[in-house]
Amino acid sequence: MNKVTQLSNQVKSINLDIDGMTCAACAARIERILSKNENVLDASVSFPLKSAIVDISDENNNLEEIIKSVNKIGYKAKEASGEVEDKKIKLKLLLPIISLIMTLSLKYLFEAGYDSLAYIVGFFVVLYLGRNFHISAYKKIKSFDFNMDTLISLGSLSSLLISILPAQLVSSAGENKMFLDTGAFIISFLLIGKSVEDRVIEESVRTSESIKSRMPKTLIVKRSGENIEIPTKDVQVEDIFTVLAGQLIPVDGEVIRGETTVDESLLTGESIPLPKNMGDKVVGGSINLQGSLEVEVKESYQKSTYNIIEDLIRKAQGTKPEIQKSLDKITQFFVPTVLLISFSTFLYKYFIQDIVLIEALKNSIAVLVIACPCALGLATPIVLFKTATKSKISGFLFKNFDILQKFGDINTMIFDKTGTLSSGIFRISKIEIPVEGIPEEMFLQLVASVENFSQHPIARSIVYQAEVREITLLSAQDVKEESGVGIEGVVEGQHIKIQKNDASKESSLKITIDEKIYIIYLEEESSVSTGFLGELKSKKEIIILSGDKQINVKKFAENHNIDEYHSGKNPEEKLEFIKNKQKSNQVIFIGDGINDSPSIKQADVGVTTSSSSQIAQVSGDILIHKGGLETINKIFKLSKKSKLRIYQNLFLAFIYNTLMIPIAVIGIITPNLAALAMALSSISVVINSSRKL
Repeated sequence: MNKVTQLSNQVKSINLDIDGMTCAACAARIERILSKNENVLDASVSFPLKSAIVDISDENNNLEEIIKSVNKIGYKAKEASGEVEDKKIKLKLLLPIISLIMTLSLKYLFEAGYDSLAYIVGFFVVLYLGRNFHISAYKKIKSFDFNMDTLISLGSLSSLLISILPAQLVSSAGENKMFLDTGAFIISFLLIGKSVEDRVIEESVRTSESIKSRMPKTLIVKRSGENIEIPTKDVQVEDIFTVLAGQLIPVDGEVIRGETTVDESLLTGESIPLPKNMGDKVVGGSINLQGSLEVEVKESYQKSTYNIIEDLIRKAQGTKPEIQKSLDKITQFFVPTVLLISFSTFLYKYFIQDIVLIEALKNSIAVLVIACPCALGLATPIVLFKTATKSKISGFLFKNFDILQKFGDINTMIFDKTGTLSSGIFRISKIEIPVEGIPEEMFLQLVASVENFSQHPIARSIVYQAEVREITLLSAQDVKEESGVGIEGVVEGQHIKIQKNDASKESSLKITIDEKIYIIYLEEESSVSTGFLGELKSKKEIIILSGDKQINVKKFAENHNIDEYHSGKNPEEKLEFIKNKQKSNQVIFIGDGINDSPSIKQADVGVTTSSSSQIAQVSGDILIHKGGLETINKIFKLSKKSKLRIYQNLFLAFIYNTLMIPIAVIGIITPNLAALAMALSSISVVINSSRKL
């Protein structure tokens, strides 16, 4: 069965921690191996996170076999614990310091006559502290593949080998011993680069895991009048649980008892506590700051806000943009090319130029070391990791990095109106009262008293208008509501019938009270500012594409200075419009409803909000969960900064290799200096990547 088809079945996502990855090429290789496994429907491996997300069918839940397939190619995979291993990280940060101290001691040990001790120290650094590089290189070569570890391993081991050869075979001056510190320097400088990289990732992971670490493992819920303790992940809709002051709210729900303020900063970045009273919604991942709350579960643990956000972030971090995929391919060709240049340099220097063996070897090893494309492998992963973290606190999530990169190339923005640009909240713009009709305030009191029994957005808006005017609602009897038609009832002996006014081109209601007809004209409130749309209009083509009546769309467009608008469009017509627009433009479509889903999917980038229908959210590429549509400006800015940062890194990496390899071939740079230059190149890329976006 085709794997894409299988995804429609019941799918379970497994998070794996993977040890032993040293570059983006390692992640690509693991991803290929996982994808070949017949039990794996989809796999996404993240080099920065040292993890993988594996989608498997519940019917073929063979996790052990999947883990073995990764371990077989030289890496160590295990099911993720979800916790940051602090001690392990601290140890990794100490290794480069230990390695560098040992390497610096070699020269003095040789000068003092402690040759045996020097060799023990040198071998320890190269063979033990650098073992991950050698293991990775061996696995690659064994499978007729290459990565940057191939160069690192060959460069350091060659230096080690030359250092133990009889001096007369290498140089009459006995310089072979000094090659020992060359190999040690290669490993030490690389470990320094890795240490800086790990520090950046550690900080990002700590931010990402700060909620998860406080999430309770079990929860006491009320079911059928009894309190039972269950795993948090097993909570069900309509379960009731208690949250004490200082505790984290694990799932989305509604407050049914108590009042408090909650901190949502870990989710949204908003530092101001929000008040919550009975009837208010609370989201999973927020923290109860004050009193005790009773909360009724409204979404399962798997569908709660926190889990949706974390899942999207991890999936996004596991994907690669096209630029990273291209770099991975380049690396596979780059390494054998460098090996050829290094070998050719040795042959030319020793046999044609007839220089001494030691100098030819120096040149050859320097080429290997200087060409190590570590900086190239770091150019994009760290930037993308920080971008994903930044997007989370900025109020939006994206499904893959290609979308974020593509976002900045958009030149046309198409908006649905109802529920997207407009809020879904209506206000009364005008009331037509017949001759000898009742006064407006009494009329509104009667209408709102009947509409209070309906959950329709227009009905709720009319009730709200009455509350704003401090009109007391009356008791209504014999209330009947027919979906799509209207509602009727009796208030203080008067029969009230409320219907949609199909005879009018404007949004309006026809109300019959004791055979007299009243008309309420409605106007939907905007969910965006004119300034926001004006700012977008100065940079992009803005179009409104709506299924609403022409008069409503026209009025909204005129109020917001939008020149192009289209009304009365059904889903098929919207889809066709976008297809035609895409022939000459890069298009974003922003919508919220089920009817918008085809257009959201068709557009180059589809954007939805957390209030959109579930189908729309699934169809979209970007989900805005905080700040409304005006968050789009943040997406544009972050996209621009992210792309610029990646291109800066690539420039640093390519310039380094372009300039240094010819210099190494000529013989100006020694292996020690090559190792230092290579490490500094990697560090410069990491530091540039870690700057604030």
